[in-house]
Amino acid sequence: MPKTITVEKTDGTDDRPTKTRKAGSSRSSNSKAARRALRLAYRTRRGMAPLYATAAQAIAGSALSVPDDGWKTALAATVTGAAATAAWGRWEMRVGKKRLRKRLPARADYLAAASAVTTGGSLITAMAATGGLQPGHSPYPALVAAWGIGHGIYWWRRGKKTAAPAPLLAEQIQLWQDEVACADGPLPGSDLKNVITTDYGWTGVIVVRKGNWRKAHAAAADIAGALDLPEEMLQIEKATGQSAKRAIIAVFDRNPLQKPTDHPGPQILNTKTGQAAVGLFYDGAPAHYAFWKPSGPVHTVVYGATDGGKSRFLDMLLGTERHNGIVSWVCDPQGGQSLPRWREAVDWYEDTAQGGLAMLYAVRNVMYERSARYSMMEFVDHKGRKLRGRDHFVVGDPDPLISVTIDEAHRVLNLQGAPALVLEIIQMARKCGIKIRLVFQGPKANMFGNAPESTDIREQAQSGNTVMFRTASSLTDSIGLPGWDVNPSQLPMYWPDKTSTAGLGYIKGPDNRQAQFRAYFDRDPAHWATTGVTPTVEASAAAVCGKAYHERLDRLEARLRGETPVLPDDAFSDGPADPARVVPSSDPIAQASAAIAAEAPAGTDDKVLAFLAERGRPVGRITIAQETGLTISAVKNALTRLKTKGLAVAVDRGIWAHPDHADTPADPTELDAAA
Repeated sequence: MPKTITVEKTDGTDDRPTKTRKAGSSRSSNSKAARRALRLAYRTRRGMAPLYATAAQAIAGSALSVPDDGWKTALAATVTGAAATAAWGRWEMRVGKKRLRKRLPARADYLAAASAVTTGGSLITAMAATGGLQPGHSPYPALVAAWGIGHGIYWWRRGKKTAAPAPLLAEQIQLWQDEVACADGPLPGSDLKNVITTDYGWTGVIVVRKGNWRKAHAAAADIAGALDLPEEMLQIEKATGQSAKRAIIAVFDRNPLQKPTDHPGPQILNTKTGQAAVGLFYDGAPAHYAFWKPSGPVHTVVYGATDGGKSRFLDMLLGTERHNGIVSWVCDPQGGQSLPRWREAVDWYEDTAQGGLAMLYAVRNVMYERSARYSMMEFVDHKGRKLRGRDHFVVGDPDPLISVTIDEAHRVLNLQGAPALVLEIIQMARKCGIKIRLVFQGPKANMFGNAPESTDIREQAQSGNTVMFRTASSLTDSIGLPGWDVNPSQLPMYWPDKTSTAGLGYIKGPDNRQAQFRAYFDRDPAHWATTGVTPTVEASAAAVCGKAYHERLDRLEARLRGETPVLPDDAFSDGPADPARVVPSSDPIAQASAAIAAEAPAGTDDKVLAFLAERGRPVGRITIAQETGLTISAVKNALTRLKTKGLAVAVDRGIWAHPDHADTPADPTELDAAA
């Protein structure tokens, strides 16, 4: 029987190759998943960094626990990491003109980094020394998780704060380059650096290519146009303490000064420095006003048009003085309508221009009385030496500071003799602890009286604090704040919501910032006027003030009864400075004051008057001093006294004449010498 062979038909494939393809396919899919995971991990590296760091910490602690001395490696890594973190927070180097590092890390970031390195390294070292993570009853899993959560919260919060503004910052810098720094822009070639977002917009530093920061300030309106902004929503000021090529720019989406800030109270005065925070700049920094410096009180001039905020600003200053032991003398020539809360809350209050002039005469008497005492006073200096004769004023040792406020001061300065009196006080009173605060509508020359001394008064007053609220004329902006590139006259009267901008202005004081500020708003000045105790002058000063001071309360009561009070006969006398009016006193201080005052004229007035009469025509002060053998200072004081008595006439700046010769032309050489 033939042998049968069965043949199976196959498709030429083999099982083994099939199995091989399936294994290869599995490995390929696994590698793709791994790559996707790695790409995902890389894309989320910033947000997931705390989780990655926590996992790495657990793995490192377990791995280093295998060798016996693995803890040494962990400890060395911890010390190295801590040293590197400390260096990261401190180094800042330059190579030539190139700065390798633009800025140091923020303090919060530095502390967070130091905490993460030191605490994380300590955990790894502890795990390496005791056997690794040890899940179960070991505390390490919980400690590692707590470490990751604690530092992760800070990391995520920080990322949330800084990540959002990034596109905006890039947009601002790009807009600057495209519209402002371009060849036909307002500031060609300039740079915008250090841009920071704020709750009211953003700020940055402008670096001009040529010139100084004033070039940027002068182009402020054009920059606002280039950035498509309203002019009032952009502020440019000097970058204090930085290169003259740098200016600070602030762009507002809302003006931070629009909402007034309530006056926090008399504690705004720092009695150690003599400075008070009287308002806020646009960036939230406090604006300071100096009541005194180590050398003595600081005079003040305040400018502002109607509804500019002058009266409320004075309310705040007077309340601060009352509750800090400063004696306040106030003259409100507007019948007391500007500062009515202070009639009975200050040591001396006058509501007429004549009363203000009487107050100035009393101030002059106090100035000479204190000067006489201080010139003979014994004191111990900073080196422990006992000396006699103090040439400066110390607040409260032994006398209080006297602050004289004259509102609507032009009405007082237009009175005969007032300009010379005010100039004498401003020039000499600081060493005696007296400060003058003059308040005007604007800084025009006629506001300071029609006298040769008017310009000198303005210059002396503006050398201290100058507060300038909104004014009415752009012609006077540079007069009130000479050397400053600001325009108080362009400050708006109303905010966009139709509320008043009262209190908005500029202040030249300790901060020396050419930037807008807004004074604190005292909503209830009556509270500070009716609480506390009214500071008063010392007895020796009160003794030389005359009846005008001692009868001040009687005049106030008469005014409240509807009567018109009358100033006493001696209200406009020179007091102790005039020997003919000195009343004998048993007070040794008053006697010393009278003796010094009597010695000062010592025939000087008669000698100068005789020379003027003999000269027969106007003559300069320098010529008078040379011909009579007197000092220029003595001649100047004598002429002031003679003018008050009507015995001398100031015909020009520095040119004087006897009343009988006032119309005679002066010698041209005298005019040249006086000029």
